[in-house]
Amino acid sequence: MSISVREPAVSNAFYPGNPEELRDLIRHYLSMAPLYDIKPEAVVSPHAGYIYSGEVAAVGYKQFLNLDRDKHYNILLIGPSHYVPFAGISFGYYDFWETPLGEVRVNKKVIEDFVYRNPDIPVTLNTLPHSKEHSLEVQVPFLQVVLDNFSIIPVIYGHVDYKVLERVIDFIKDDRDDVIVVISSDLSHYYPDDVAKGIDRYCNLAVELLDLSYLEECEACGKTGIEAIISFASKKGWKSKVLDYKTSGDTAGDRASVVGYGSYIFYRG
Repeated sequence: MSISVREPAVSNAFYPGNPEELRDLIRHYLSMAPLYDIKPEAVVSPHAGYIYSGEVAAVGYKQFLNLDRDKHYNILLIGPSHYVPFAGISFGYYDFWETPLGEVRVNKKVIEDFVYRNPDIPVTLNTLPHSKEHSLEVQVPFLQVVLDNFSIIPVIYGHVDYKVLERVIDFIKDDRDDVIVVISSDLSHYYPDDVAKGIDRYCNLAVELLDLSYLEECEACGKTGIEAIISFASKKGWKSKVLDYKTSGDTAGDRASVVGYGSYIFYRG
């Protein structure tokens, strides 16, 4: 029986392909990030090239250092499809996910269980949407640095209602403390810096207040995922915090046309 491995698609483009350089860069970003007394149940993390969004992403991943290093975690990765249009969700049904830092096991058993028990949800095991997609790939090296023992459950979504993603979260996460949800999303795209920050303020407010109504004015490529985790967190009685927010103007310098990045955390009160 052959082993299926999802090979890197954006190595040497979105992040360094050299393992030592990649690890050093992530550690550098983590060293600058504050550590709060918060254990993450879920985070929202950006997915641009590391030179643009790595500093913001690191603030969310820094909080993973509060988790038990000896424990095995299942990381539910949820992100939008940028290249393959489709309806529903696609599980990354590989055996392993490879990055320059090594291979990570995919929890295929959880995927199979979800598909079997949720026949009404539009779901596919076709990995085509995953093959070139960066929204999940850029999260994995960060996880490899902050966690010692974990597997991933990769989910890419196309055109789908947020309630479908919320069902995925509810089924796989529920109240389990060994499952951490990572929602991948950038915020507004290609506005002048001051305009972008005005728009992204609504995304930040939606998270801070756990109020979906603010997302009506939020522009985010992963907004469906953000909707799902806010709704789920509200029902669970979790708390939330905006850990960091910047635009590419803050990190890369050009403020004429920027992309917004938010690092959000959801945790038990």
